[in-house]
Amino acid sequence: MKKNLKDYIVHLDKCIPKKMCNKIIKELNKDKNWYRHNWTNSKSYKKFISKEKELYMNNTQKLTDIKKLYDLVWKAIEKYILIEKLGGEGFKGWVGFSQIRFNRYNKDQAIKKHVDHIQSLFTGDIRGIPILSIVCVLNDNYEGGEFIMFDDYEIKFKAGDLIIFPSVFLYPHLVKPVKKGTRYSFVSWVY
Repeated sequence: MKKNLKDYIVHLDKCIPKKMCNKIIKELNKDKNWYRHNWTNSKSYKKFISKEKELYMNNTQKLTDIKKLYDLVWKAIEKYILIEKLGGEGFKGWVGFSQIRFNRYNKDQAIKKHVDHIQSLFTGDIRGIPILSIVCVLNDNYEGGEFIMFDDYEIKFKAGDLIIFPSVFLYPHLVKPVKKGTRYSFVSWVY
């Protein structure tokens, strides 16, 4: 077992082909079902919207390439699970991953520092706890929007890059405000 937390962050370059990323963004731009990100109060489980300028989210599953996208995410998870630097033993305690959620960060929008202990995803038909977080950035033609972990560790994304990391308190992360353009990404959680 590795002792450096960064060893458990796996960055897969160009996991999603650029042509596919562009097509997804084009289809997302036509979709009108965007809504503001909200937070859940851990004591009352009530949702609230931060006073900060936070991102917009979209849960659409009506994209032309959605099945292909899910297949690519599944393959990325398998790579993570079997990766040698994690000990090579392979982690077999996962069942699947949550529905993909798309994120859109317009100018000045961000998401504050948080950890991915998201209970609300697993209260319906799917039961479990998030054990791995998945983040994929679909474009790179924006300024700002840096992805920061551990207060000072920036992960630089190119269009189609995907990262996977543990969904626990040891992996706080944020996205800084976008300064120019629009940042598109998607997230999901392995359970």
